[in-house]
Formats: sequence, structure tokens, C-alpha cells
Amino acid sequence: MTAWLFLVITVLYPATQSRAEGQTADRQSVIKQRSDEALPQAKDEESEAPERRQAYLRYLEAQRLKGEGDRLRSKRLQEDAIRAYKETIQLDPSAAEPHVDLGGLYFLQSQLELAEREALEAIRLDPKSVGGHLLLARLYISLARNENYALSANTGKAIRSYEKVTELDQGVAEAWAMLAELYQLKNDSERRIHALEKWAVAPLPNDSLFYRSLMSAELAPDQAYFQLSQLYLTNGKNQQAIDAARRAYEADPDSNSYARNLISILRIAGTSDDELRIYSQLVKFANSPALLIGYGAALVRAGRYPEAAEQLSDYLEMDPSNASVVGLLAISQRRANRRQAAIETLKAGLARTDLSVRIDLQIELAETYEELGRNEEAITQYEQAFEHFMENGALTPASRPLFGEVLTRLVRVCRRTGNQTRMQNALNRTRRVVEADNPILDQIAIESLREEGKRREALEQIESATRRYPDDRALKFTKALILSDLNRYREAGDLLRGMIKGHPELATDDSSVYMILSSVQMQSGELKTAEASARKALALNPEDSDILLQLSSVLDRAGRYSESEKILRDLLNRDPDNATALNNLAYFLIERGESYQEALKLIEQATVIEPINGSFLDSLGWANYKLGNLEKAREALEKALIYSRRNSTIHDHLGDVLRGLGKVAEARRQWELALEYTENTEEIARIKIKLNGNK
Repeated sequence: MTAWLFLVITVLYPATQSRAEGQTADRQSVIKQRSDEALPQAKDEESEAPERRQAYLRYLEAQRLKGEGDRLRSKRLQEDAIRAYKETIQLDPSAAEPHVDLGGLYFLQSQLELAEREALEAIRLDPKSVGGHLLLARLYISLARNENYALSANTGKAIRSYEKVTELDQGVAEAWAMLAELYQLKNDSERRIHALEKWAVAPLPNDSLFYRSLMSAELAPDQAYFQLSQLYLTNGKNQQAIDAARRAYEADPDSNSYARNLISILRIAGTSDDELRIYSQLVKFANSPALLIGYGAALVRAGRYPEAAEQLSDYLEMDPSNASVVGLLAISQRRANRRQAAIETLKAGLARTDLSVRIDLQIELAETYEELGRNEEAITQYEQAFEHFMENGALTPASRPLFGEVLTRLVRVCRRTGNQTRMQNALNRTRRVVEADNPILDQIAIESLREEGKRREALEQIESATRRYPDDRALKFTKALILSDLNRYREAGDLLRGMIKGHPELATDDSSVYMILSSVQMQSGELKTAEASARKALALNPEDSDILLQLSSVLDRAGRYSESEKILRDLLNRDPDNATALNNLAYFLIERGESYQEALKLIEQATVIEPINGSFLDSLGWANYKLGNLEKAREALEKALIYSRRNSTIHDHLGDVLRGLGKVAEARRQWELALEYTENTEEIARIKIKLNGNK
């Protein structure tokens, strides 16, 4: 603290103390006593005392005027304060603090050159003036934000000034907070983390008006922890990310942003056990709806369906119209194989929720009917959801994806049950309302051709569609997969590589392209390049479970079984309810001739979660076949063909089961169908051997 400011404080504090205690000590003697203790060099300057005392008193008056001017927003009082500061400076030209305060007033009045001049003078008088460096930093950051922020010379000046502030006083929260912002601008992650860590533990500031005005946010440590949690996660510091997200939430439990952030980070960064442990601690003291719902979702993912149902049912009693809770409760019931209970939950929810959020519940109810084989009721629910869109007229960009999902599901179940009339009715009505730039009808027609095994016709249709919709990513992905099915791998790869943008802001989009490219390369037998593509996808989007599943498949195909299995087991440790991971691990174990009983348990769990997934039912049938349960195997595989009619692998497996049951003629028919539906040369050779050996 400078000598001058110390004496200002001794004027204020002893006078207040004397009034409080009724003392009559002479103020001059108190000033002299404090000055003698702190400033030995001032002992022999008694001749200057009257003038300096006048400066101190004038400074106090300037402070009072400034405070009143700020409070009343009075320009006149601010001008009076400016005059008082100037008089103070004339009375004591060696003091830095009046220059800082005067510069602050000029700054408020947007007289930036004058503000800079006063800040620089304060620093000249006292190079360790925290206020002077802070004023300069505020001035430069304000100028930079009105220019090209990242490239402005003032940005660099602001960084250097704020760094000087932290060098002089590490407890200035504003300096650390602004440095975190500026380091982010410069893509300096390491220094940004350091600044945020310092901000998080800095004392709460008395003055945060400038920061709030500039950043439209509070200068509070929970903001620092919030940002830190996301940075830690990006840098793979998962436990630190969880701790920081939790600190932010605990500082402000009413913040939905903090609650959602904590939920997201627990989902990504922790194991299932970590997630549940932290949730169970927090929900004892928190009433955050988001957190309570997050806990229910975590219980579902962990496969603890009865606990999830209990948690969500309790919450639903408090908020019976919450569509998210209704849907999640129904999911927990479906996965516990209590689908009739899920139907009742969804029906009750539909009666209580607003029309605007009802479509998702209607789709879930239709899915549940499908899972129970109640296809007519499923179609009715899909049709009701379809009518909602028809009644609302033209589709919006926001409503397109959900409409596409409803129409696709409706067409699929109608096609599967042979209900052509209702399917064509929906398609004809769609043609009358769909916009010219919406390829939904082309996508449905192409999918229909693929399901019928008409790959070349599907390719012709999609080539026509891509000429009309050249920028549609979904069509390009589908075209690449059809080309791959036709063994035209190079064309598929070229198409996908042309979709990669290479821009950081499009990393997630590029990761999807690399993942599908990896699948095409794996299908073509290019396992090294398939692995490289999968790892590129993972680098761009490290938390995407689908990419991990693809990488695991590539490694399994390459004979690197332990690495493949580790990926799946790690994924299931984090997400025990991931049905595809359960299925893949089970199938890989079966194919390697290992742990048939464990494989059966895994795949049974997967088929409870998704009972109409043809691939999962195929795995269930194949596991039972390996265990000698031939009738169960036959039942599962025949059910699989209901949902994947032209899947060569399922027909091949069913042929093996029928041969085991002594039904050679039926087995041969299944192998012939498998041969008809595959384009893979290895599969063709293997199936022909079976046909030649079983006449």
C-alpha cells in the first residue's frame, strides 16, 4: 500500500473510531502516529503536513462526490468530482491514487485518451499501482472488443496489463477472469486453465460492475468452476472435470445450466458407479428437477430399472405433467420387461401433458406396442402423430426431423405387416405437404428398395435424389453404404472423403464421416486404414459411443481380440445399458468360442432393451445354437427375420440351426436365400460349401 493511500485510510478510520468510542483525541496526532509507523521517510516532512492534509481531505471530498454522482447518475456531480481530483493532484503531485480515480471517471465518460493518460501517470508515479494497471487493462479490453478482437493490438495490451495486475496482487478476481477470456481467444488452453483455477479461489470482489457490464455474467467463482469443468473434460482430466462441475452446481443449486452441465459431465467422464454415487449424495439435499431426472436416467443406464422406476414415479407424483419424466419412467419399465406398465404410464402421461410435447410420448407408446407385437395399435399411434403434423400445415426446419421419424416408422410397420393401404395413404398425403427441398419421400423409397434387397435399383434412385439434393448429408451417407454393399468400395470411400471439411467447428460432422468410412474400409478388408479412420473419428469426438463400437469391431476383425473386448467392457462399465455394446461383446465371444453362458446373458439383456432388433435376435439365436438349445435358437432366428427379412447372416444361421434339427431341405432353402441376399465373396464361397455338402 502506498504512503499516500495509507494516510488517507488513517484519516478515515481513527475519526470513525473516535466517534464510536466518544474519544476526543486530536486527529492530527493520530495521523502522525500512523505515519510514523508506516512511513519513516515522512517523519521529517512536518512542514508539508498542512498542505498534504488538505490534499487528503480534498481527496475524500472527491471520493464522496464520485460516489454520489455514481449513485444519482449525476453528470454535474461527476464533473465536481473531476475538479476535486484535479485539485488533489495539484496539492500532492506525487500521489498515484487520485490519477487512478480521475482516469476511472474519464473512462466512464468515454474520454479514453484522458483515461489512458491518467492511468499511465499513476503507474509512472507508482509502478506497483494495482489500480493503475487495472484501469489500463479495462481501457484496452474495451477498445479491443470494438475492433477485431483476436487481432487487435489492444488485446495484447490488455493481456499484459491484466498479467501485471495478477503479478502485483493475485487476489484480483477480475484480472484472472478476463485473462481466462483472453487466453481462450488466443487458443492458449494451458494458461486459460491456470487463470480459471486462480479465479476460482480468488476472494469475492467488492466491485464487479465493469466485469458484469462487459461480459454479461457474474464475477463469481462458480462461473470459473463451470468453465473449468468443460476444459478439464476436453483435456481428458475426467475426475477434475467432475469435481469442478460439482463445485459450480453446489455453489448455485438453482442454476439449470450448472445442473445440466453436471449431468452431462457425469455421463461422459465418470463410470456408472461414480455417476450414481455422486447423484445419490446430491439428491439428498437438492430439489433440482434436472438433477432428479438425471439421477433417474443414470439408474436406467446402469440397468437398475426398479430403482429408476421408483425414483421417477416419486418425482412424477410431484409433477405429473412432466413429459420427460413420463418418457423416462416408461423406458425403465420397458427395459425391466414391464411393457404393459409402460403403456399405462404413457397413456396417463398423454392425458396430462401439453399438446406441444405429446408427440414424443406418442412415438414411445407406438414403439412399445410394436415390441409387444400389437402392430395395429402401433400403427394407430403413429397415424395420430402423423395427423398432428398434417393439421399444423407446412413443416418447419424444427419439425422436419420428428416428422421424418414418425413417417419412417409408420411406413416400416405398415410394410412389415403388409398394410399397403395405410402406408400409401400416408405417403400420398405427405407428397401434398412436403417441401421441394425435403428428400424424405426419396429416403423412404430408397430404404424400401434396400430392405427388398434391390441394391442396384436403390443406387439408381439415390443417384437421382442426390442430383436434386446435392447437399443432403443423409443421402450421401446412404449412397456410400449402398456402394459398399455392392462391393464398390473405392467409390464409397471417395464419396465419404469428399464430405470431410477439416474445420474445427465441424469436428463432430467430420467424425461421423470418418466412422462410416471406417465401416466401409472394414467391409473391404482394409483393416489398417479402417482402424486409422476410426481413431481419427474418435480424436474428433472422443465421447461418441458409436465410434468406440466401430473401433472395437475393426480390432475384432483384425484378430486383436483383447483390445476389442477391452473397449466394449470399458464402454459397458460407463454405460451398462448400451444394447449394441452388449450385443457386440456377446457375438464376439460366441464367434471366438468363449464364455457362451456369459454371451447368452449379455445378449438376453440386449434383447430385453431392444426386442425387435433383428441383429440382436440373430445373436440370441446364435448363442442358443452354440449352447445346443436348437429350438430356442430357431425361435429367435425366425423372429429376427420378421424385422430383417433379407439379412443373409440370419438366413445362414437359421440354415445351420435347421440342419442341426435334421431339417436339411429347410436348411438348404435358408442357405439359398442367404446366397441370394449377399454380395460378399467370402460369404458366397462359405455358403456354397454348405450347399454342396448338404444335398
